[in-house]
Amino acid sequence: MSPPTRPSDAASPGHLPAGVVRDLHHIAIVVESIAEARKVYETALGLDAGEPEFVADQKVNVLVLHAGGQRIELVEPASDDSPVTGFLAKRGGGLHHVAYRVDDVAAAIASLEAAGLRMIDREPRPGAHHTTIAFIHPKSTGGVLTELVQLPQGQLPQGQLPQGQLPQGESH
Repeated sequence: MSPPTRPSDAASPGHLPAGVVRDLHHIAIVVESIAEARKVYETALGLDAGEPEFVADQKVNVLVLHAGGQRIELVEPASDDSPVTGFLAKRGGGLHHVAYRVDDVAAAIASLEAAGLRMIDREPRPGAHHTTIAFIHPKSTGGVLTELVQLPQGQLPQGQLPQGQLPQGESH
């Protein structure tokens, strides 16, 4: 039995329509302290980490960790009125959301709303690392807070190399 198709699939065989999920972008874990959590994830588990970034729109600090080709974001509230401050107070630290990469967040919002999903963000907004984001309400996704992420123009997805470039240590 073949998988169900969407009307837009037939219109463009072999190509996903704009706004459709491309791949997993990251999972986010809320922590009380990035400095403390970093000791576990970077030092004990050996994950690669960059430097924390402040995301003003969400009033959080974000540290991206790399586990193979996957990204994990540690999210720390930067103020008492940060959206994740309430999450920490209510649930403690832990898994906060799953994020998927899309080509066009605005198109994804329109498509998802047309399909009956409830959006937290009805308009795209700025995210970490110059991305554009929107969140789907967990009531529409089986209780999972879900983020849509549009990369800045010209930025390659995690783990993807420019055309013709081989991973370090490999040759033709």
